[in-house]
Amino acid sequence: MKIKSDTDLHVTTTWGASIFLAAGEEREVGDDLGLQAQQQGAVEVKEAAKPAPKAKKAKAKTTAKKTRARNEDGHYVADDPSTPDVNEAYVQEEAAGEEEKAE
Repeated sequence: MKIKSDTDLHVTTTWGASIFLAAGEEREVGDDLGLQAQQQGAVEVKEAAKPAPKAKKAKAKTTAKKTRARNEDGHYVADDPSTPDVNEAYVQEEAAGEEEKAE
């Protein structure tokens, strides 16, 4: 709990806890000391409501999907090191809806 006092205030409890509040200075204290300070003239400082976080824009879903390339026997195809700009181990797969449109 945050509290604030208009005047210098020394708050002491029966269980031995003690704090000093300087005039006009906000101080974070536990609820028990905060209630004691309020009984002696301090006020609780309410924090302003934080604005809600902005909603993130949804990323456009791509219709192409990368899958591992396979040969006629169903085995994975390895990437050819002689072509560094092309990755033969993966192929672009179109979404089912686009395949139907193409036919």
